[in-house]
Amino acid sequence: MKRFFTLSTTLQTRIIAEFILIIASQAILPFMALYLTSKVNAIFAGTFLIANIIVGFVVSFIGGYIGDNYNRKKVVNYVHGLYAICLIILSITVTMDGLGLVIFCITVFIFELLFAASEPIFEAAIMDAIYEDVREYVYQLNYWIFNIATAIGMLLGALLYIGHKHLLFILFFLAMLLSWYLFEKYYDVEQVINKKEDLTSKLKHFIESYHTVIKDKHYMLLNIGFMMVIMAELSLNSYVVVRLKEAFEPIYILGFYVDGVRMFSIIMIVNTLVVATLTFTVNRIVDATSKRIAFIIGIILYTLGYSILMSATSFWILCLFSMVATIGELIYSPIQNAQRFLMIPDDKRSTYNTFGMISFYGGNILARFGLIIGAFILPWMMSVYVAVIVLLGFALLYYALFRNPNIEVNSKKSLGHK
Repeated sequence: MKRFFTLSTTLQTRIIAEFILIIASQAILPFMALYLTSKVNAIFAGTFLIANIIVGFVVSFIGGYIGDNYNRKKVVNYVHGLYAICLIILSITVTMDGLGLVIFCITVFIFELLFAASEPIFEAAIMDAIYEDVREYVYQLNYWIFNIATAIGMLLGALLYIGHKHLLFILFFLAMLLSWYLFEKYYDVEQVINKKEDLTSKLKHFIESYHTVIKDKHYMLLNIGFMMVIMAELSLNSYVVVRLKEAFEPIYILGFYVDGVRMFSIIMIVNTLVVATLTFTVNRIVDATSKRIAFIIGIILYTLGYSILMSATSFWILCLFSMVATIGELIYSPIQNAQRFLMIPDDKRSTYNTFGMISFYGGNILARFGLIIGAFILPWMMSVYVAVIVLLGFALLYYALFRNPNIEVNSKKSLGHK
């Protein structure tokens, strides 16, 4: 972590703010389905959250366009202000019924739309501050921070959800204010604005901006490939947890009763521990290896780990291969993100990052589709299915990242701007 203090103040504060906001959001958002189910019913909760995803998907395109065509610092300040208003309303109405519940749901809907619109802008803001010497390290650190902050946030949410819902939203509000302060005071980078011709209408320019991304063959293949790859990880929360609940034989480990649901929790704990303890060790080893070779090793470990998790029922095998899958991800993910950085034009970072969100949405759909397929095929067949999909995705990623002449050109430009 010593290297963290050598980063620019802008990068340090963005990473710290991101860490705080992830903790706060993960303490609340994963419990939203449970809350709405208890307040209304499961049908309403499911329909409401699906509607959020669909509308958020559309709004993310608008956010990406705004982030590239307007001053990002001003836009993010407006977003923080709207976040503050939403969180104040949510903290007041979280335990209300009747009209208060209606206001709560409307505010959650607005908050989720703001989140969807601002995500590509926040990611672009970090990319603006990255310089060549620290590019790979920053993405390694971001991966570590996301996983640790998620674990802390979900633990905090589990502890406070039952009796202290108001406090959760108040903590989120304070975290957001701190992020806002750090961004306003320390964020200082020169943004490259995506300029349009004077006679070009905003609608036409909006369409042209995304048409440019769609025409980028390598970047589109990257996103399709990542969608197929992340499907395996996202299947943990759908197919794997359902299968373990039904098929895992309860056992006692060191006097603790472990059923299928608790086994799933143990897998997530193992994942977090591996990320917390091995991220920088693994990346030091990777730094001494060819990126292509390391990427292929990551591919093999990730595919092997997650394909086995689809069918295994042994406690120790599940723990072992959750470690294997996580180490594979530790290897390939920073390489992918660092190379992806070089594929994105300086003046189109928000619009390009919007398609990263589409990959995540698509991966979620594939994971839910896997849950349906899993009802008709045997677990070992599901392992084969996941392995095939993931390997096809990795083939697309490899082609996009290592058979892309634009990456070398952009790398030289990046060195030139250093």
